[in-house]
Amino acid sequence: MNGSLPQPATESRPRQFEVGDRVVHPHHGAGKVVAHRRRHFLGTARDYLEIEMAQASLRILVPCDAAAAVGLRAIAGRPAVRRIVEVLESEPELIEESWSARQRRNLARLKGGDVLELSAVIRDLVLRAADGKQLASERQLLERSRAVLASELRYALGVGVEQADAYIDEHITARNAAVDPLVASPG
Repeated sequence: MNGSLPQPATESRPRQFEVGDRVVHPHHGAGKVVAHRRRHFLGTARDYLEIEMAQASLRILVPCDAAAAVGLRAIAGRPAVRRIVEVLESEPELIEESWSARQRRNLARLKGGDVLELSAVIRDLVLRAADGKQLASERQLLERSRAVLASELRYALGVGVEQADAYIDEHITARNAAVDPLVASPG
């Protein structure tokens, strides 16, 4: 991939989610659809998915007719996990822009909810952190992005959140070890 933008891993057509489905919200991370609810607001009825989030004691409502626009998608399958690893291990995209331009760019990349864009943002922010150039806003974005990816990998790999987080580190470290052999050798 070497800095190129990853191709979307999600389907282009809208998907109807059912109770019991595991899904990912681009901002909140992975969760489970626990109910379909009809709510009335200002005289209009609308159907919602009620999602119990995996990492926090949080339940969110997502309008069924806006799920795709919000970026709600199914948990990544094994082929997508392999592509996530490829992105994490690929050459980071180092763009020298002002911090505000980088932040806007990264937020735009995350907004659509694509797991490969999420992985690429994490990869690129880890590089900035390793170079000692990371700002507080980038550190917060990295932490939030890692939490979202780890919550998804938890379900995709059938492991705990700590193992999912270690999985991310393992593949970012694998890239760093390939670039710098001293990183891989002890002492």
